[in-house]
Amino acid sequence: MLYIDGFAGPGEYSRKEEGSPIIALKVARDHTHSKKLQRPNMELVFFFVEKDEARYQNLKQKIATLQLPSNFVIRTFCASFDEVFDSILTQIEEQNKTLAPCFVFVDPFGPTGFPMSLVQRLAKQPKSEVLINFNYQALNQWFLQDPRKHSHIDSLYGNDIWRVALQISDSSQKENYLMQAYQKALSNLGWKGRHFRMVNRNNQTQYYLFFATTSPDGMLAMKRAMWSAAPTGDFQYFDLTDPLQPRLFGKEFYDTVYSQDLARQLCQSYCGKTVTKQMLIQNDVAWHPICIERHLTQALKTAEYEVTPPKIIEVKLPNNRTRRRGTYPDDCTIKFAP
Repeated sequence: MLYIDGFAGPGEYSRKEEGSPIIALKVARDHTHSKKLQRPNMELVFFFVEKDEARYQNLKQKIATLQLPSNFVIRTFCASFDEVFDSILTQIEEQNKTLAPCFVFVDPFGPTGFPMSLVQRLAKQPKSEVLINFNYQALNQWFLQDPRKHSHIDSLYGNDIWRVALQISDSSQKENYLMQAYQKALSNLGWKGRHFRMVNRNNQTQYYLFFATTSPDGMLAMKRAMWSAAPTGDFQYFDLTDPLQPRLFGKEFYDTVYSQDLARQLCQSYCGKTVTKQMLIQNDVAWHPICIERHLTQALKTAEYEVTPPKIIEVKLPNNRTRRRGTYPDDCTIKFAP
């Protein structure tokens, strides 16, 4: 498995906050699946790329203080991300090989250094995922306003479709257009994605995290992480929110709303059909913009017990096993009413 941090930073910041490379190494070392990750035939390779020499040297020192498993392979590069990653992909492409399953984290200080042409080459690798920190604040304040930097935005998007935003006067509409255009650019590469919005204390969008994958399991894992950070399912985080301040509605309210929406979607899609639960997870829940596995359980309960007539008319288990009411084991099949 391969983890690439394209803008790795110094490893530790001025207030002693750990940088993303240190966090990644500790998470992999201490993970609940650590025994699987550290088995003899498993190699975890970490590429940390940092262009600034002082930051690079500090990063190496911080990594050296960690006690890590023997199957962790760490390579550090004092160079630009596009330079290093272009070299990696070129070598792979020339040998007609594919990358090991990889997760690429792109976390620059601004909207440059990760052109869409490079992201496009990554998308051709069959087991790749990417998490991009899209610095909207810098894009809006420093790049949109300066025609000399517009060529950099062309490179960021892979074309000039973003320039429509220059004619949009409403700030929220402009932001929405630019984000949707970037999401579409990633989707056009064959990925499916989801973004997470970060809002600063001035109630302004600071950046978006764009995640893209072709794996249903990968998308579910990322949405579970997003739910843990944004328990209302809106997938955004506000610096100005007081975590001790009670919300008007609890998590259960939002879970109910999303589950009911998923139930309607499933009943329409599978009217009169029999499908496996795993098919619903892989084809519907994984690619739903918000829902994760727990919403499927509630959606199935709604369709079976809470509507008249019921939209689910049979749930079967292999080998004539019986099930408890309101449960949907992973190997069950579900028959929807005509």
